[in-house]
Amino acid sequence: MNELNSGQKKAAEYDGKHLLVLAGAGTGKTRTIIARAIYLINQGVEPSKIQILTFTKRAASEIVTRIRSSISDQSEKSVNGSTFHSWCNHLLYRYPKVFGTEKFTVIDEDDQVSIMKMVCGDKKDAFKELRIKPRKLVDLYSYARNTKQNLTTTIKLKLLDGKPEAEQEEELQVIKPLLEVILRRYEEKKRERKYLDYDDMLQVVAVRLAKDAKARNIIGKKYEHILVDEMQDTNPLQWDLLQPFLEICNIFCVGDDAQSIYSFRGADFKNINEFGNRVPESKIYKLEENYRSTNEILHLSNWLLEQSPLAYNKKLQAVNNLGGLKPKLVNVINDWEEGYFIAEKIIHNYTEKDKYYSDHLILSRSQNYTRTLQAVFIEKKIPFVTYGGRSFMESAHIKDVFAAFRVVNNHLDEIAWVRYLTFWEGIGEITAARLISQLLQKEDIRECLDWLEEIEKLPFELLETLKGIYAHLDQLEKAVEETYKNMEHRLAMKYISDWDKKRKPDFPVLALLAKSYNSLTEFITECLLDNSTRINHSPTLKKSKMKESGGDDAVIISTVHSAKGLEADTCFVLNVSPKVYPSTWSLGSKDEVEEDRRVLYVALTRAKNELYITRRTNSIATDDFFTVKDEAVESYFLNELPENLVEQVYYSQDKGETRDAPISNNALDFDFGMDFS
Repeated sequence: MNELNSGQKKAAEYDGKHLLVLAGAGTGKTRTIIARAIYLINQGVEPSKIQILTFTKRAASEIVTRIRSSISDQSEKSVNGSTFHSWCNHLLYRYPKVFGTEKFTVIDEDDQVSIMKMVCGDKKDAFKELRIKPRKLVDLYSYARNTKQNLTTTIKLKLLDGKPEAEQEEELQVIKPLLEVILRRYEEKKRERKYLDYDDMLQVVAVRLAKDAKARNIIGKKYEHILVDEMQDTNPLQWDLLQPFLEICNIFCVGDDAQSIYSFRGADFKNINEFGNRVPESKIYKLEENYRSTNEILHLSNWLLEQSPLAYNKKLQAVNNLGGLKPKLVNVINDWEEGYFIAEKIIHNYTEKDKYYSDHLILSRSQNYTRTLQAVFIEKKIPFVTYGGRSFMESAHIKDVFAAFRVVNNHLDEIAWVRYLTFWEGIGEITAARLISQLLQKEDIRECLDWLEEIEKLPFELLETLKGIYAHLDQLEKAVEETYKNMEHRLAMKYISDWDKKRKPDFPVLALLAKSYNSLTEFITECLLDNSTRINHSPTLKKSKMKESGGDDAVIISTVHSAKGLEADTCFVLNVSPKVYPSTWSLGSKDEVEEDRRVLYVALTRAKNELYITRRTNSIATDDFFTVKDEAVESYFLNELPENLVEQVYYSQDKGETRDAPISNNALDFDFGMDFS
């Protein structure tokens, strides 16, 4: 607590009912939420009555670990930290009668798609006419629920956006009845098979607590304080989940309205922007002392927000005010010149300034903008990593094994039966469907095992695998080991191309993971919840690890939306050009343009000491040179950029970096380097 600045200390020691802490980039948001928990415990609040909510399990684990390490009394270590989904899963698992969720199975996004495919098969006529892929249908369904939009609004926003109003209404009359048929059947299918998807988990808890005073009383006794991290990323459904607790708990939220950039995933800017109006007995405090960046970087970031019609009323100031380098606005002809400029800078820093590759972070609106850059890095032999791809629990070989766990846990899990049965050589979809039709009529998994034992010509390992799991329900580590032993040969054949190096090493990890859980239901659900995170918060690479191994040092290439929590000594923000910031897709919507501004703000504030902003002069069509009527050019965020905030340079591979003549800030008239002869 002695290490807090005055703003952090004031927030941590707040003695009112509800508080929103507007914590600007790099202002110690995590430290403040940890300090709040420690303060409450020191004031006599039982740690078990403090619930911390985050968006990733990694963030929750980090916060809880740091709280526990700061508590001197070793007996008081039961503070709770989890994601919204894990928290709801805990409530449903612990209080099934309160929420009416006995014997339900949680399903992930891939399972949702599988169910939707079944539904589309049931409703062939509607699906054929609709011509929307099952995964897209799941996305529409989830977006509508998380944002609490009706079907009409969802269709207009996600399928018909940008079309004239008359055309929208005409298409809506065709699309809506077809979608309604499919989505209603999807919900029926979930009920029939006792499935809960991620959105169901939140909604079941939110609705029951909102409507049932007895349920609020039961759950309310468990919590006194709820601490919410990254409040700006919450969606309307998560807001509904928090609302009942305004009566029964103290709510402490930390976030930054200037970093609200996930509306396309359902996040609602209003949850944080209108907190004071929505929440009675609440106050709003601000954190503006930045521990990450130099003042030169923060002056540019502050200027960007000041141009907004929205009142953020927040101005970051560097704690270390020793002076630094001005951000550089680098004008390049095209993406190849951009790539060579960045490569040269990184090589220079690595060879001449003794910096690591991992001291460099490259941020882009889309990975599509980085393809040329990656090609240049390969050419120049610069190691790099990109953020994205599937997580451990989303890997196909792990899902194959989990299919076996799931059918033992819930014999009505049709999706898991399909995956598990067709996994074995010689069993196709037709045979699997015939078997499943009988299995779903059995009373429990024991009866299923007895019935399968009577069937000839089934692979021996198919039944042995399920028997092994069933025999070790109280020893999950042993259950994993038995499952792997029985499935190993088939797994190795199915994934022969990368089995030894990439997939096989995962199973000892899975067995170790299983030791942490007391029941098969909990093990399945918590592991599947790893896939529920909509926002990718990836950890930075550690220098100590690089020094030891020598092989893990790499430049990080990330989209801005995957960069929350990242920072680097030197940061390159790619292609900050007209029609990209803001994007042409955002024009016409003030809310979307302002979200694009916040996306750029997040990117700028990742840099510690050096910031390079590239813009491509070929991103503006030739006819835009002679007009100021193009909305994309007029709206360009770096128009009218004060000269004292950045150092402008022009780069070409032949000439290198030049600063001989100032280049105008205006997108319309800086030197494009074109030859009109």
